[in-house]
Amino acid sequence: MGLRATKLMVWLLVLTIVSSGFGAMSAMAAEISSLVLNKNELTLEVGGTASLTATAVYDTGTTENVTVKTDWNSGASDVASVYAGAVTAKKEGKAVITATYLGKTVIVNVTVSKHVRSLIKDKQTIDLRKGNSEQVTLTAYYDDGTTEDVTTKAEWNIDNGQVATVVNGLVTGQSSGTAIVSASYNSQTVSIPVNIEIVKRVDPEKSKLSLLLNDSETIKLFATYPDGSSEDVSDRAEWESDNPDIADVIKGKITGYGPGQATITAAYGTKKTTIKVEVDNAIKLDLGTETVLMKKNGTEQLKLMASYAEGNPEEITDRAEWSSSDDSIVSVVKGKLFANASGEVTVTAKYGEKTASVIVDVDVPRRLEPEKDAVDLQTGGSDTITLWATYADGTREDVTTQAKWSVDNEAIAYVLNGKVTAYKAGEATVTATYGEKSVTIQVSVDIPTIIKPSKKTVSFQTGSYEQITLSAIYSDGKTEDITEKAEWSSSAPAIAEVRKGLISGVGTGAATITAKYGTRSATVQVSVGVLKSLTTKSLTSISMNKGATQKLDLTATYTDGTTKDVLQDATWVSSSEKIATVDEGVITALASGEVSITASFETKSVTFTVKVDMADKLTASPASVSFDLGDIRTITLSATDSDGIAKDVTADAEWTSSNPALVTVDKGALTPVARGKATVTAKYGGKTISISVEIGVISALDVDKRFVSTKSGSTAQLVLTATLADGTKKEVTTSAQWKSSNYKIADVTDGLVTGVSAGNATITASFGGKSLAIPVEIDKLKYLKTDNVILELKAGSTGEVKATATYEDLTEEDVTIPALWTSSNIRVADVKDGIIKATGKGKATVTITYGKKKTTVYVIVS
Repeated sequence: MGLRATKLMVWLLVLTIVSSGFGAMSAMAAEISSLVLNKNELTLEVGGTASLTATAVYDTGTTENVTVKTDWNSGASDVASVYAGAVTAKKEGKAVITATYLGKTVIVNVTVSKHVRSLIKDKQTIDLRKGNSEQVTLTAYYDDGTTEDVTTKAEWNIDNGQVATVVNGLVTGQSSGTAIVSASYNSQTVSIPVNIEIVKRVDPEKSKLSLLLNDSETIKLFATYPDGSSEDVSDRAEWESDNPDIADVIKGKITGYGPGQATITAAYGTKKTTIKVEVDNAIKLDLGTETVLMKKNGTEQLKLMASYAEGNPEEITDRAEWSSSDDSIVSVVKGKLFANASGEVTVTAKYGEKTASVIVDVDVPRRLEPEKDAVDLQTGGSDTITLWATYADGTREDVTTQAKWSVDNEAIAYVLNGKVTAYKAGEATVTATYGEKSVTIQVSVDIPTIIKPSKKTVSFQTGSYEQITLSAIYSDGKTEDITEKAEWSSSAPAIAEVRKGLISGVGTGAATITAKYGTRSATVQVSVGVLKSLTTKSLTSISMNKGATQKLDLTATYTDGTTKDVLQDATWVSSSEKIATVDEGVITALASGEVSITASFETKSVTFTVKVDMADKLTASPASVSFDLGDIRTITLSATDSDGIAKDVTADAEWTSSNPALVTVDKGALTPVARGKATVTAKYGGKTISISVEIGVISALDVDKRFVSTKSGSTAQLVLTATLADGTKKEVTTSAQWKSSNYKIADVTDGLVTGVSAGNATITASFGGKSLAIPVEIDKLKYLKTDNVILELKAGSTGEVKATATYEDLTEEDVTIPALWTSSNIRVADVKDGIIKATGKGKATVTITYGKKKTTVYVIVS
């Protein structure tokens, strides 16, 4: 070993000694005062585990987790083993775990029980009455298959101790309600619902009860349980009244304290019921009368009777509560009425929740009647009205001087104690009031029944006048001329003036003249130079030719019957001066059309309808047109006027086409542009007519051959004919559209069908919206035959067979080469183009196919 290696080993040894010495010095520096475990007792099931931790407490006050440094031992490792504080339960039994660190030792008692697989209760629910008990038995089933009664070992709890208690599985009912009892043993828990005093329903002995004041009655309460049993629970139930001042209850005994209604509630368990109680509740209160008539300062005694459902009526006058709607008129004490003043009141008696009322009249008449309903007086005159009061008992009394009298217009009349005095002409209303009743009397002073003018209407010209006389007719039949006494007025003084009935015409128009006398009035309608009507003897509907003139007439008739020619005075207006003008009644027709001519004079007017070159009817010939491209047709238009005269207006009419892309029109001449349908319209003289036009529209399509049969390479020509809408026919073979359903069999161009190969096809021709189909058969055979049917050959030799096709037209053709030849057994016979070669002994069938026909040749090779 070298010197350098020796020195290195020495240094390592020194470091080790120093390090060991330093650790020992640290341990010696702080001494342990105690060893503390997190648990001093464990309960485990077999297979269960738990962790213990060890904490060293040093005299310096510091602590250290020394779980892994501690020495752990089990006194019964077969029951519970321990490693670094981890305890594992092995089998049922007890073991002591010892933890030692730096001379300090602590023990942990471990109890290991068997693993509970399930915990079974012998009751699923418990139903109890209050004070009764029921035992629950708890059985534990272990993993090893054994069982054990663990009722006393389990931990028991209840979530509502007020309802029930539980001790070691014994459940005792305390009060009505529900609760959940739970039991825990090892890791298993079970629960049991508990019902205490749970009833299905509670029923009172009576649901309604009627009591007199201070009477009592005891009502029993029956509880029905889920098992169907019933029990009187009156003493145990909770009783309550919603109105104790009327009726209260103690353990089912109900007592009435005041008149009225109350509701008694009885509760037992979770159920409730109610009892309606009526205390001294009369069915009806009766005062014996609806009205009472009294004199002032008089008295009257009322009697209040109460009717009950259970017995005879009873007088309760003194027990009722009495009131008056107005004590100043009638006051009441215990049913006794005192009349204090005249008037009407309502007296009410109240008992419990019932009331009865009576109307009391004190000196109140039922009816008040004046001796006269109306009084007619002359100015300065007077009259006395007697007033009678009729009372409810039928008596009648003169109350003229006792009543209160008034008049609505004292400038016309005055009243005192029924005496009416007239001051001036007019009308007034007198009112008499007594005993809260009133009547009215109409007073007329110098008022006639009607006033009548000598004329109701007046018509004259400006500057004229007319005198109207006004008469007054009174109720007694007397008539008086009051023309100069009346007050006259005009609604329009600028038209008519009036003075003491003399009406003068001032200006043209209408006015109303009014005459007033007292409260009466009359009217006269006045017309001054008023136009009554404007008339003409000319026809109001006129037909004219362009360039013609016609003179009209116009007459004005006034309300006074006079007439005047106003042709030149009227205002003339034309609604369209392009069609016709008018000047002082002369009409000049300018252009075709209809125009209104109006003549106006003052407030009246007359209207004339003028038709210039107007047609009553338009006729087109022909009424409809059907032709094809390349043709030109012309329509002739005829107009018939109101006189029935017809003329040709083809060149004068306005022509239009609904579709110029199909057809154009010029003064009736139609030029087709394309095939289709359109409408041509002609307008003339306010009338319009439409002509239907069809271009190249066909009604039918025909072909000269309905079926084509030909050979390949041959042709057949089809000719197509179209029938137009007007019945004309046209050959359209080259214009139509041609199609073949199978161009490999048959081709077609402008109706020429060319056979391409054997088979069937359909040729379609379309024109003008119509189409038709022609069936085509190419190379259709009638027969296929061979010159030999049976051929005998020697092996290695050849034979020749010829195939001949016979067509539908009975022509024949050698088809040996184009036909298809096949052998059923090429080892016996092979074939090509009719040459059969014997390849081996035996039999074979040669099949020839052509034009959808087949035939066979039997070959025998020896």
